[in-house]
Amino acid sequence: MPSLIRFVVVLGILAGIAYGAMAALVFFVEPQTRPMSVTVPADRLDPQRIIVRQPEPETVDAVEAAEGEDEPADPQ
Repeated sequence: MPSLIRFVVVLGILAGIAYGAMAALVFFVEPQTRPMSVTVPADRLDPQRIIVRQPEPETVDAVEAAEGEDEPADPQ
């Protein structure tokens, strides 16, 4: 059992050191700000739109003509 307690204490000390290092970075280091520019390609600003054409609705004449084609021819 003492080795488990020793292990937990060592892990706690290491976690405390890591926490202290992060706190020191937060309090003592100031970030440097500077202007930044990024070139964006024109095709990403206004992408070409894909136009999907809808099929035209069939008219009554086209429907009647299609029905006439399906009928078998009269054998004479």
